[in-house]
Amino acid sequence: MALDLRPGERVYQEIKNAILSGHFAIHQRLDIDKLAARLGVSATPVRYALAILASERLVRLNKSRTYQVAFWSERELRDLYLWRHQLIKWALASYVAAPLAPLIAPERDYIAAYLAIVRHIDVNANIEARRAARAADDRLQPALKFENDVLQDAVGDLIRVAAALENGGAPLTAALRAYFKRRVVQCAHIRSAAHASAIPDNGD
Repeated sequence: MALDLRPGERVYQEIKNAILSGHFAIHQRLDIDKLAARLGVSATPVRYALAILASERLVRLNKSRTYQVAFWSERELRDLYLWRHQLIKWALASYVAAPLAPLIAPERDYIAAYLAIVRHIDVNANIEARRAARAADDRLQPALKFENDVLQDAVGDLIRVAAALENGGAPLTAALRAYFKRRVVQCAHIRSAAHASAIPDNGD
């Protein structure tokens, strides 16, 4: 009889959503039995879900064989920004210039605005490049949450990219280069802000 993977797929999506939303903090230990009880399933689909999330590098399997929410090193974050920029550059080769409508106000929802912009650019890209871009964006979400705190006028960076979408070409390339360059240069500060957010507040 074939193995029914549907419970594992549901559990995978619920745990992934909790990580991306920040409900599970970086470095947080993910106890299989507690997750199974919380989600109303056995331990098997939880293990299935965590194994997939580990392959996506959203969780990490420690030497003690326990899972925790993954967190990048400074070098990993820098490389992740550089990789996402490279994927965007490949997507620009097939980009058809068009305005983004409706434009999500970055000052209201910075992450949603970023995702809308990059997916607008990626829409005609190679399918494998799009999949790699989605995976990179998932891993970048903890950084995206703190870009606006660390970088002066981070919202302006997104607005300038969005404004260049209509005509494409050199202005869009330049706006994207500036966007990613600032984040590569400041990745240590972005990482520090994200890391500080995960330190428990003991009331001191």
